[in-house]
Parts: sequence; structure tokens; C-alpha cells
Amino acid sequence: MAKADGEPGRLVTDSAAPLESTASFLDSIVENLPHMIFVKDAAELRFVLFNKAGEDLLGLHRDAILGKNDDDLFPREQAMFFVAKDREVLSGKRLVDITEEPIQTRHGLRVLHTKKIPIVDHAGQPRFLLGISEDITERKLLEERIRRADERQRVLAQTTAPLAPAGEDPLPAAARLALPVGGDGCMFLVELASGAPRAVVAHVDAAREERWRRLVETSNLVERFSGSARAVLEAGQPLVLNEIDPATLASFSTDAKAAEELAALGPHALLLVSLRGRAQQLGTLVFLRDVTARAFDEDDRAFAERFAQRLAGDLDNTRLYRELERAEAAQRFLGEAAERLAGSLDFDELVGLVPRLALPFLADWCVMFLLEDDGQMRRFAVAHVDPSREPMLVESVGRYAPGSKQPGLEPARTQEPILNSVVDDALLDRVCVDADHKDLVRRIGTATAMAVPVRARGRVLGSISLGRGSGGPLYQSHDLTLAVALADRVGISLDNARLYQEAQAALRARDEFLSIASHELRTPLTTACLSVDLLARGLQSGWTHSACTARVFGTQKQLARLKRLVDGLLDVSRIAAGRLVLELEEIDLCALCTELVDRFAEEARRVGSEVHLRVSCARRIRADAMRIEQVLTNLLANALRYAAPAPIHVQVEVTEGGARLSVRDEGKGIAPEDLARLFDRFERGTTSSAHGGLGLGLYIARQICEAHGGTIRAFSEPGRGAEFVVELPLSPPQP
Repeated sequence: MAKADGEPGRLVTDSAAPLESTASFLDSIVENLPHMIFVKDAAELRFVLFNKAGEDLLGLHRDAILGKNDDDLFPREQAMFFVAKDREVLSGKRLVDITEEPIQTRHGLRVLHTKKIPIVDHAGQPRFLLGISEDITERKLLEERIRRADERQRVLAQTTAPLAPAGEDPLPAAARLALPVGGDGCMFLVELASGAPRAVVAHVDAAREERWRRLVETSNLVERFSGSARAVLEAGQPLVLNEIDPATLASFSTDAKAAEELAALGPHALLLVSLRGRAQQLGTLVFLRDVTARAFDEDDRAFAERFAQRLAGDLDNTRLYRELERAEAAQRFLGEAAERLAGSLDFDELVGLVPRLALPFLADWCVMFLLEDDGQMRRFAVAHVDPSREPMLVESVGRYAPGSKQPGLEPARTQEPILNSVVDDALLDRVCVDADHKDLVRRIGTATAMAVPVRARGRVLGSISLGRGSGGPLYQSHDLTLAVALADRVGISLDNARLYQEAQAALRARDEFLSIASHELRTPLTTACLSVDLLARGLQSGWTHSACTARVFGTQKQLARLKRLVDGLLDVSRIAAGRLVLELEEIDLCALCTELVDRFAEEARRVGSEVHLRVSCARRIRADAMRIEQVLTNLLANALRYAAPAPIHVQVEVTEGGARLSVRDEGKGIAPEDLARLFDRFERGTTSSAHGGLGLGLYIARQICEAHGGTIRAFSEPGRGAEFVVELPLSPPQP
């Protein structure tokens, strides 16, 4: 039992009751504590105890933590910090309080308040280190947000708050506030990325204000003002133009009518100051004088710089706040999408769910394309905020011929996302099939669109196309980034669902195989045991020699069947382990097949069938005779088992181009759904249960053929028999 030894921040373990013996008791205590609790051994600082709160915090199961140290779990710099603190605790034999400890988790970077305590024995030597960590991330974020809110409030109190009533743009009031101190007129030429109007104009003369507004809005004056000042403004310096001559004034416009109006207004002095935010140029503040004759001096310049600095800070805060809101909303969206995706492991259900995840936050409509193993689109799912338009989406996708370059599938082929911020007529002319298709896309509502690939573990699963109508904002790069993040989560979920279904199918196949194998192995074994038992009794009761011989032959037949089953299982084991070794030699394939067909003649007569053989061998081939015999034996046995009493046709041909062996029957044929999986391991046709077998023969035959560098294929139509064709090279390729 661990106990305090009277010194603060120090625990001592009773040598008579080592800490290990209290594990169950400690687990019951720490498991339900809300803070992360962990214990490391003092020697190697490996985790020996970890509670559920810690699992939830790190996003790791304790099985992935226990027995490992910080170097195994965290980035190098963090691990070095943790180890240094651990050593400090153990060497000082005292509690260490770490008020802020950043830690990288599966959920991102978190901040912890950690206390680390040494656990020492009676000799005073540290044996373990106990850690108690409280997640204070939310508290720190809240403190930071409060700090930023106070800062914004002070700025608003000085500038924006008095200028703009709730819901109104502050720039017009700011422009008016600057007059007449700053000049006769004031303009904010603001970049569109800031979210503010492109141009805000104020003037001491209302008539002139309207004339200046029309001039700015209908001409390229904004670009000209910014262009002439760009080099100076980008350097962070204001630009003062006093005593503007007619030539300079004319350079501000290339339109004759605008140039005439600008000359009539007659500005004689301009003062331009950059509105520079924390990370980018937000726009330009322009003061002008066209009424008063005074030029701009140093005091005017200083005032303009201070005014621009205050307004730029407010604009930048607005931009950053909007970006923060957008980022927070995006994280909430991704979190909700991940939660919904995690709610199902049904592949088909997830495919239908994906398009609805994006609506309405990210798109007005969404199409999920799913690629099959051959790289072709076979399935898709659609969703639209207006359900009545979903049939239009289905029709639009159906307008493309199979295998054609459908725009929504391009990211799946190129593995690169596509962003079409503006979907105009020129773009639709390129991607639509015809005019009707173009009209259909417009009726769906497509003013902006993007498409992203869906990937998982290096494999492309499909793509997601998204679009908005004219009522929504145009897609930008941050929307594409969000769509890629969504597609990544979709890819992981679809891949997990596929793996789950494959695992379930494998389990079912295993269970079915074990059931079949136990039955198939038990049948000959039981028969052999009964035969031996009867033989023993017969010998005791005086059976005749012929009766005993018949019983021995029957027992040998069952043991031979048992041996074939066991050999099949051993072959599968060798194939799985990559130990299928070929004993190559020069063989006469025609002679081998002739001998084998003769061996099956009696069995064929017994089931009422007949085997016809045609051979033509121009030369020998290099192969493993026993394995080739195994392939043909399997094919003949299957033909007699499933096609009797229909006749069997065997054809063997060896030319300079290779060998071809065909076994064809005139039986009932093979169902199409069975034909596709005929050569898979443990697979048996729908009629196999009536004939027995482990479902390994054709699988082993395929592996043998492929080991020789050849192939085996099956052809069949229900009611028209089946044909198995083996093609082999004259000599297997070198490994």
C-alpha cells in the first residue's frame, strides 16, 4: 500500500505490500477520476498505469500506451520536455507542479496542468512516478478570447463604436468623421477580400460627393489610384501629391468621359495611405482637396497615418473574426460529419449518406461517385437541398456515356481537387454533352462548383462533386480545403466499412469451411473406422479371404479419400506460406494426360459417363509432372462429379507457342454468380453441398498454373455445360 512519509509531495511504498499488489485497488480509484492519471516506472520511464480519462484525452487506447515511454508516443521536443521534468521529479524526490504543459494528442494540441510526484520505497529510492494532469485547454482558450475581446473593445471604444450603429458599415461614418480635418473628400478603396464595400466616398459638399461616388463606381479610378501609389504604399509609406497638373490627373483614367468629369471636379491635392493589416494589404485610404486651396502638409500626413492605422486594425479584426467564425464553423461541420460517418459500418448506407453530409453547409447539391476495381464509375449517390431537383442530378450524371470523361470523376483520375469558382457559359460548353444538358445543369443550380478525390490508404475510392446556386457565395480556396478534409474522412469511413465487410465475409467463409471440413474429414474417417472394426470382427468370426479383401479395399478407398483432403489442406498451407515448390522436368503432356484419362475410365463407366480424349503434342514441356497431374485430376473429377452422365471431352495440344489443355463437359453448366468466384479459396458452387469437397481443388489448380507462369480459365452457360482451359508456357519463367 502506498502511503505518505510525512514529507509533502512524496509517496513511499510498503516493501511488504509492493505497489504491484495494489493494482486492482488503484485501478478502481483512478479509472473514474476526471483527470488523466498515469504511473511510470522510475528506471525506464515506461507507462505502467493509465486511466480512461487519459485515453480520452490522448485519443489512444491504453494498450497502445502501456509499456512505452514518451519517445514512443510524442514528438521529440515534447518527449524531451516530459523526460526532463520526470528526471527533475525523481532526482529531487519532490513534487513538481507544471502549470502549463502543451501536449500533442490525436485531437490536436492540448494544454495541461500537471503535477508529478515521486513514489519511493523505504530506502528513499524512487520506484515510480505518479502524474496527475488536468486539461486546461478550454480555460486557456477562454482566457485568450477574453483578452482579445477586451482588446477589441478598447479599439471599438476609440474608433468604431462611436461611428457605426449596430448593423451598419463603419466606413461611411469613419469617412465622414475624418472630414474636414483630413481633407475635402475621403475615400476608402478597400480590397474585396476584406468583406467591406469596394469603395466608400464622403465629401464636405454633398453634390460633389455624389459626383465622386459615380466616378469611382463607374470608372477604373480605383485601380488607377492604387496603381500609381502601389510601389510607395507597399513599402508602407504614404503618398502625397500636391499641385496635381492636368497630365497627372488625366493618367488616372483611360475613359474619355471619366477623364472629363475628373478634370471638372479638379482635385489639386491627393494624400494616399495604405490600409495594412497584420498579414496583408487591405486597401487604400485617399484624402483629396478640390475645394480648399491648401496643400497637404506633415500634420495632414501624420493624421492620415494614425487614422489609417486605427481603421486598418478594425478592418483586420473584422476579417480575422470572420475567418475565426468560418474556421470554427468548419470544425463543427467536420466533427458532426465524422460523428455521422462513425455511426455506420454498412458500406451502401455510407455511400447514400455522404452527399447529405455536405448539405446545406458546404453545398446546395452534392454527388458521390464510387469507382469499382476496374476504375470505372458504377455507382453514385446524389442529394440536393431541394429534393425535387435530385432527379435532375441523376439525369445529369446519366447524360455521360460509360467511360467518358465526366467532370465530377476527374479528381478520381488525377487525384487532384478541382475548383471552379465561377461556372460560366464557356465552362458549361466544355463539360456539358449538349445544349439540353447545359440547361439542365443551370436548372439544378450551379453558379460555382468544386470536386475532390476520395482516398484511403493510397487507394482512390471515388470523388465528391459539390455546387451552389446563384444565391450562395462563390467557392474559394478555403472551401476547397474543407471539401478535401471532408473527403478524407469519407474515405477513411468507407475503407473501414469495406474492411469490416470483408472481415465479416472472411469469418463466415472460415466458419463455413470449418463446418464443411469437419464433415468431409469425418465421413471417410468414420467409414474407415467402421470397416476396420467389421474386419476385426470378421477375422474373429472366420470370414473368407475374399470377404476380408473386399473390406480392406473399401478401407483403402476411404483412407485415400482422407489423404486427398489432407493433401489439399497442406497445399493451401504451402501456398499461403509461399512454399509451393515445383519439381521441374521435361514431360510428355500428351502421355501424361492419356495415362490419367485411362485411370478415370472405370470411374466414368461407373457414373454412366464417357471421357473422349484428343491429343497433339509437337514437343515436350518443362513442368512439374505431379502438379500438372493434380490439376487435370481435379478437373476430371469435378467434371464427372457435376456433369455425369454427360460425356467429357479432353483436348491436349502442345505447339511451339505453348501448351493448351481443355476439359469440357455437356452437363448443366455453372451459374454466373458462381463462375466469378470459382477459383477462390473455400468457394463451392451452389450445387457443391450435394457432392461434398472442401472448395480447394480449383483454387489449388489456379495456384499451380500460375506458379508455372500459366493460366486457368472457366467458360460456361447454364444448360450448355462448362469448359476449363489451362494454358502453360513451354518452360516456367525464372523466379
